[in-house]
Amino acid sequence: MPADNYTGWDIGGAHLKIARLDKNGVLTTLRQFATPLWQGIDTLDDPVSHMVDTIDPGNCIHALTMTGELVDYFPGRKEGVMQLVDYMSARLGRINPLYVYAGAKGMIAPDRVATCHEEIASANWHATAAFVAKCMDSGVLIDIGTTTTDLIPFDTERVCSRGYSDQERMQTGELVYTGIVRTPVMAIIERLPYKNVWQSIAAEYFATMADVYRITGELNEDFDLMPATDGGGKTRYDSVKRLARMLGTDYNRNDDMTPWLKVANHIADKQFEKIDKAFMSLRTRRGETLTGKIVAAGAGRFIIEKLAKKHDCDMVGFEDLLRLSDRKLHGVNNCATAVAVAQLTRMAINR
Repeated sequence: MPADNYTGWDIGGAHLKIARLDKNGVLTTLRQFATPLWQGIDTLDDPVSHMVDTIDPGNCIHALTMTGELVDYFPGRKEGVMQLVDYMSARLGRINPLYVYAGAKGMIAPDRVATCHEEIASANWHATAAFVAKCMDSGVLIDIGTTTTDLIPFDTERVCSRGYSDQERMQTGELVYTGIVRTPVMAIIERLPYKNVWQSIAAEYFATMADVYRITGELNEDFDLMPATDGGGKTRYDSVKRLARMLGTDYNRNDDMTPWLKVANHIADKQFEKIDKAFMSLRTRRGETLTGKIVAAGAGRFIIEKLAKKHDCDMVGFEDLLRLSDRKLHGVNNCATAVAVAQLTRMAINR
């Protein structure tokens, strides 16, 4: 039965994302919270309670997707899926129905989760691609988030990925574990040039790509919700100090910034090369699906723009596929998964 509102919830390992649509599919609410789930499931308590208290429940249908089952708080993925669904059911499903996204099986009721946990686990990327495939004929969805990058071909209302689970997609190159905020610098590079001298870097969690893109000026601070590696500030100066530790040295406030901007650009270029390599591999493998456009989603939109320009591809922003109550809604790209699962639920209910 159609509802007045549809609310999508995406529980990640580090962030909770919520999107709400009205009955016509217009996006009215968008929120994102830092929820380090590896510290315990109770990290969801305050954000979920806040949303439940501040949005009018009305005649609402909730839709849930996740990647949070992967965190090491849970003994395994199945237990993670079951606990997260139980948690959300207890808080959302008492008055309004809750459905869980299970890939090709669509939206399922919570009582079917035990037999569908493999389809539910880390399926949020599939929800985004499935929605995009309903809006466009063919192309590739590229979603660069704070932690990972998804490259997903689609064609004629079909998701054309070769892999489904995270492991399968890491094997096919459709999931690249690199993002613009949480990825440690040491995961991108082992050596770099500093003042014309090549040197190794520390294998320590001193700095992340958030620091790199803060130095280059490309980071949207709205997407960096987690504490810095040292618990310190998030100014450009703070980020250079953290990056300097990666090279075994210090940065003082009156030092020349120029060498560090070169270091940051070098690291950013290496991350781009990693994503570009995955895109070129996908393009070689599935040339027929890449005749369409690139659909850009995620916090790393600026990287996708560079990728599209390099390969002379037309690009469409994920937000351009939506009807927004306010064009100034922040974070639409970064919350694409929550938006998509809400849209798919609305489409399924109203067909």
